[in-house]
Amino acid sequence: MLAYTLTYNFLHPVARRFAFLLGLVVIVYTAEVALTRVDAATSAGHWLRFQWLGIAAMPYAYHIFSTAVLRTTNYRVGRRSRISAISAVISLFSALAALFTNWLVTQVNYEPPISYLEAGPLFWPFAAYFALVTLISLHNIYKARQRCLTEESRKRMTYLLLGFMAPGIGAFPYLIALGRQAGGASWAAPVYALSIVGNSAVAVMLIVMAYTVAYFGVYTPDRVVRYRLIRFFTRGPVVAILVILAIQTIPTVERILGLPRDMVLFSVITGVIVLSQLILSVTKSLVDRIIYREDREEIAWLRELDRRLLTTSDLRQFLENHLTGLCELLRAPSGFVAATVGPDLILEAVVGPPGTREAILAVGDWSDALNASLRGAARNGANGGAHPPQPVHHGGYWLWPLVETSEETGKRTVLGMLAIQARTEAPIFTQEERAALAQMIEQVELALMDRKLQKQVFIALRRIIPGIDRIQQMRGVIPYALEDAETAASELLDPSPIHNPEFESWVKDALSHYWGGPKLSQSPLIQLRVVARAIDQADGNPTKALRLVLGQAIENLRPEGKQDLSMPEWLLYNILEMRFIQGRKVREIAERLAISESDLYRKQRAAIGQVAQVLSEMEQSDWEALIAPDEAEETPGESLERLR
Repeated sequence: MLAYTLTYNFLHPVARRFAFLLGLVVIVYTAEVALTRVDAATSAGHWLRFQWLGIAAMPYAYHIFSTAVLRTTNYRVGRRSRISAISAVISLFSALAALFTNWLVTQVNYEPPISYLEAGPLFWPFAAYFALVTLISLHNIYKARQRCLTEESRKRMTYLLLGFMAPGIGAFPYLIALGRQAGGASWAAPVYALSIVGNSAVAVMLIVMAYTVAYFGVYTPDRVVRYRLIRFFTRGPVVAILVILAIQTIPTVERILGLPRDMVLFSVITGVIVLSQLILSVTKSLVDRIIYREDREEIAWLRELDRRLLTTSDLRQFLENHLTGLCELLRAPSGFVAATVGPDLILEAVVGPPGTREAILAVGDWSDALNASLRGAARNGANGGAHPPQPVHHGGYWLWPLVETSEETGKRTVLGMLAIQARTEAPIFTQEERAALAQMIEQVELALMDRKLQKQVFIALRRIIPGIDRIQQMRGVIPYALEDAETAASELLDPSPIHNPEFESWVKDALSHYWGGPKLSQSPLIQLRVVARAIDQADGNPTKALRLVLGQAIENLRPEGKQDLSMPEWLLYNILEMRFIQGRKVREIAERLAISESDLYRKQRAAIGQVAQVLSEMEQSDWEALIAPDEAEETPGESLERLR
């Protein structure tokens, strides 16, 4: 549970304090395990005093955890913070006293299998302090539960309340309190029986606590949190427990089989791990039914989508495999597939010797050649079927158009083109080559069509995810009663343009009219709160304020040091500055940066995404600090003048 908390939601204050609490429990139980193997009173004394590091700090950990939970309900915890400070001092003093003095605990009573320390003069005051702070912390959790307004939040706080006493119950040194009444071998069986029952109950209560804490600071759906928890417990602690149980059976198996211990040990551990993973894989569908219940069909579709989606790398590998097959078939050394993106052609895949891509990019008028091939295909009949159309010869390549024909309307949409280095200027193919060509072209067209549809899926997902994030954020705002809140609920729930699925598209449009135009003056980005904060610096002009904000967002992406056109870390900033602020043409920028135009378009999209991300951060953080210049720095007018 400590590992889970440290991994998934450690950034949240409640989770961090819960991790601290679990860390103390780990210290206590580590000492308990070590005590079962010690063979001398001196060693037992060292471990028993080490155990007090966890015991002494437990009240402090309890209190800071409970105040963190209470703070999540928008409750002011000023006085409780002073209690935490006092508790920290007392816990630190108790830990030092237990380690180095006999004030809290004294000599060790080593009576195997039970070992414990004698109570010192300050033990009972410490026990009273332990109980008092624990009860105060319990009251804080109860108060947090009372402040919950929704049934779901109240239910989770109830779970937390039920499991809250687990760390204290598991850590408190009862044997010190009982003294010699529980010592000796005669009490070993009852003590161990009570220990097993108690520790089992503590384990269940800790799991309940961990389940509740897992939801703090996590904006993923409840289904995801539950699945993540179950997956972690089954693949981690459960497997570890099975391995330990298997190891405990080794002496018996060793005697029965008459094999060396090491051989039995390795075989058993390997078998348990492999078998447990196999069982978990086989029972995965059963776990899914338990977790998802009503959403089983939708989850099945999502997983099917995940298996079938083509990523950019998948598409490139698919196209390269087909190009390699075509080149081998036609005895050609190189070939490529280009896809249409708006008015542009983008190289999707290239096969051939080194320098092939540069040689292809050096050839001009590919768009004109594609249009010529489309006219030729229209004259010779529809593309596809048993025989492909005759290719157009251009730049030393045979070129075939790749088109999509609508089944409903019969409308033909250009997807791109396929080109193979020509053996001769006049294309001459055998019957087998033409049949293979038709099949290959059809498969490449299907791949590009699927990729086109999948891009629409990704666009839809990009529209959905911000809405989901916003809903999850509102779940964190609504469930609790605000006490002396400075921010009105209407402001908390007022959606910012950054949450709109079209936000990145708006950023691109505004940048394209950076120095003036309707896409800037009428941009929805003017509604950004960060733009409203910049109005005074822009002489009351919203368009100028938006330009200031966009300029600052680009400037925030500028690496430190002197500008360099050849360094990779400067690439995105250079593209933004030359393309939108300086207004240079694409070909000129590509030549200056020594990259292809298709690569420039890809990098430009990435750069615009970075600007959108910076704008989102500016909107959600201290807006005035991000765009209001310091007295020692240049003014917005000077900044814009420099950027010109």
